[in-house]
Amino acid sequence: MQVSIANDTKLYNLSYGKSVPEWLSSRQRRELSKKNLDYRRRIQLIQNFEMPDVANCMSISKDRRYIFAAGTYKPFLKCYDVEQMSEKFARGIDEEIIKILNLTDDFQKFVLLEQQRWVEMHYPRGRYFRLRIPKYGRDMGFINERSELVISASGDEVYRLNLEQGEFLEPYRLQGGSGTALAVAEWHQLMSVGTTEGTVECWDHRDKSRAGVLELRQGLADEIRGTSAVTALTFRDPLCFGVGTASGHVLLYDIRSSRPLLVKDSQNELPIRRIEFVRREEDDLVLSMDNRALKIWEERNGRAVTAIEPEAPINDFVRYPDSGLIFMAAESSKMLQYFAPLLGPAPKWCSFLEAITEELEESEKTAVYDDYKFVTEAQLDELGLKHLIGSPLLRAYMHGYFIDIRLYNKAKTKAQPFAFDNYKKRKITEAVENEREAGAVGVKLRKVEPRVKFNKELAEKLTSDASALQSKKKVVKEKALAASELLGDDRFTKLFESEDFQVDESSEVFQRMAAWMKKRDEIKRGRKDEPSDVEEDEESDHEPQTDYMAGASDDDASNDGRALQNGNDDEGDEEDAESSDEEDDDQQQEREQQKKAEMNRKKREAEARRLSQLREEQEAKKANRPTKFKLYSLEPGEGTDRFVKGMGAEDEKTINMAKRRATLKKEGALLQVEEAPFGGRSVTFTTTVKTNEPRRVDQKLEEHKKERKEVRRAATKLSRALDRKHGAWRKQK
Repeated sequence: MQVSIANDTKLYNLSYGKSVPEWLSSRQRRELSKKNLDYRRRIQLIQNFEMPDVANCMSISKDRRYIFAAGTYKPFLKCYDVEQMSEKFARGIDEEIIKILNLTDDFQKFVLLEQQRWVEMHYPRGRYFRLRIPKYGRDMGFINERSELVISASGDEVYRLNLEQGEFLEPYRLQGGSGTALAVAEWHQLMSVGTTEGTVECWDHRDKSRAGVLELRQGLADEIRGTSAVTALTFRDPLCFGVGTASGHVLLYDIRSSRPLLVKDSQNELPIRRIEFVRREEDDLVLSMDNRALKIWEERNGRAVTAIEPEAPINDFVRYPDSGLIFMAAESSKMLQYFAPLLGPAPKWCSFLEAITEELEESEKTAVYDDYKFVTEAQLDELGLKHLIGSPLLRAYMHGYFIDIRLYNKAKTKAQPFAFDNYKKRKITEAVENEREAGAVGVKLRKVEPRVKFNKELAEKLTSDASALQSKKKVVKEKALAASELLGDDRFTKLFESEDFQVDESSEVFQRMAAWMKKRDEIKRGRKDEPSDVEEDEESDHEPQTDYMAGASDDDASNDGRALQNGNDDEGDEEDAESSDEEDDDQQQEREQQKKAEMNRKKREAEARRLSQLREEQEAKKANRPTKFKLYSLEPGEGTDRFVKGMGAEDEKTINMAKRRATLKKEGALLQVEEAPFGGRSVTFTTTVKTNEPRRVDQKLEEHKKERKEVRRAATKLSRALDRKHGAWRKQK
C-alpha cells in the first residue's frame, strides 16, 4: 500500500506493488512472501483483479455485490463477486466493449455496447442475442418505465429498442451534430443527449418530443472560443446535472436555467470522460476524470481538494456507492484501486481497510511529495528541463510542477557545476568578516549600521530621498519617510550585505520595470511623449533641450539668481514661494495645452493625407477598368501565345497541317519518298533553320549523294549470288 498526501488529504493506493505471475505455485508464493517484504505487505483486495493487456470500462451492479470490467487484448468481460473477493466468471467477446449497462439488480441480465456497431445482450449462461445498429454507437441508457434501450450514435439519430416488444421504434432526431454522451435521470426518466456541436438536448419519452435544448456556448464564452463537444453527462438529482466538454471544462447546471451554476477548468486541456457527485453532510464534492487524472473538488465554489494521477492513462472509473473506494480502468493490465477516507468509509465487505489506515496514521510515514521538489516554469527553463512539460516526469501543481528530487539535483549540478564551491567560499568570507568586526572575544559591541557592499546605487538613492524629511511638500516628505524606514529596518540589512539580493540592472525584467516606472512618472506629470524602452529614455537625456525645456531652464536660472542675490537675507517669505510655484504650474499647463493642440493638428493632417491618397487609388482603378471585350475564335490546337506577342501574329506551333505543308513545299523542305532498289522505300528530309539570309545548299551533302550513286549496284547481281549459294547447299544435303 502506498500513501500520498495532498492538501492535507490522504489517498491509499491499494494496488501498489508488483504483480505476481499466475504460473507460480502456492509453495513458491509462500517462499516469495518470506523473502520479499513488499510482497508480504501488499494488499490484494480482489483476487485476479486485472486484464490481459488494457482495461476499457467498468460498472457496478445495483445490489452493490458484482463488479463488471471489460478489457483487451483479446476482448474480455469479467465479473467479480465482492463478498467472495474473487472472480465469478469471465467471457471472451468478439469486439472491444464501449459500455456495460445492467438491466437487473444482479448479474443476471446486462447489455454490452461494442465497436463495429454491435449490441449484445447476456444472461447467466452466456450471450442471449446479438444485433447491429446502423451507425457506430457511443453511449447508451435504459428507460425503466417503457423498457426502452436508447443508444446515441455517430449520426443525428438516437436509436430506440423496445426490449418488451423486441423491435426498433422511431428514433429521436437531434437538431445539430451527432450524439456523444447520454444520460437518463432515474427520478423523472428525462433523457439528455450531448452533441458534437456543444448542445444538450432533453427528451421526454411520454410524448416523444424534445423538452428543451441547452447551448454551452454562453457558459464557455469567457473560457474558450467557439464551441466544444459534450463528452460526459451525469445527473446529481432531479434538478441538477453536470456536463463535461472536450476542452476539459465541467459545467454544473440547473435544468430550470440556461446559465451554469459553476464552470470548472481541469487545466489539462483533455476531454472529460466521466463525472460523479458525492453527497456529504459538510459540503458536496464532484469527481471529474480525464485521461491524465481524477480530480476531486468542491461543488459549491470549485476549490480543488485533491487529485489522483496514476502513471498509466485512465479510461474509466467507478466509485463504490456510499464509500471512499474507487476502481479505475487504465492503460495497464492491473486495474487500480484507491481508498480515500475523505469520500466515505470503507465498504462492509472490506471493513479491515479502516483498521489498516488507522495503524498507518499512528506510525509516521514518508509522504509522496517529500521526495519531490516544487519548481516553477522559469526555474525549469534555467535548468534546461522545459521540454519535460507534459511528460510523466513532471506533475502539474498550482503555478508550477513537482519534479523528482534526484532528477532536480542532477540537472542543477550540470547547469551550475560550481554553485556549491561559490556558496562555500561566500560563507567562509562572511564568517571571516564577522570575526573581524567582532574584535576581541567576549566584548559586546554596539550595533553598527550595515556596510554597503552591494546595491550601492540603490543605497545612495534611498539616502538622498531620506535627507528630504524637512521638505514641506507632502509627496516628497512621504517618499523620504519610507526611505528612512527601509534603511533603519533590520529585515532589509541583507539587501546591501548579501550577494543573493544583488539587483541585476542588465536583466530584461529590470529594464522593463524601469521603463514602466518612468512612464508612470511621466503620466503623473501630464507628459504624453512616452519613450518605448529604456534605451530611448537614456538617449533622450543626452539630446539638446527643446524650447519648453529651455524655457524651464531659464526660469530655473532666474529663480536661482534671485535666490543668490538674497542669500544674505532670511530664507524668504513662504507665501512668495508658493505664489511663484503656482505661476510656474500655470505656465506649464499652458505649454501642455499648446503641445496637445499641435499634436491633434498633426493627426488631422495625416488623416486627411491618407484619405486623399485612398481616393486617388480608387479613381486610378476605375480609369484602368476595361470598357468592352473583343472575342477571338481559336482553331483546334491553337494556343493563346499570339495574343501575348502581338495581335495578328501567328505562332509557328499553332499553324494547322495544311498551312505547314504549303510553307515547307515553298521552302523545299517537304518530305520526299523514293523507291529503294532493294525491298522497300527510303524517306529523306531536310531540316531547315529560319534565318533572314537565303537558304544555302550544303556542299558536303551533295558530294555524299554522288558518291552513293556511283557505288550503288543493281539488285539482280545480289539475287544471282544468293541463288548460287542456295543451290550448292541443296546439293550437299
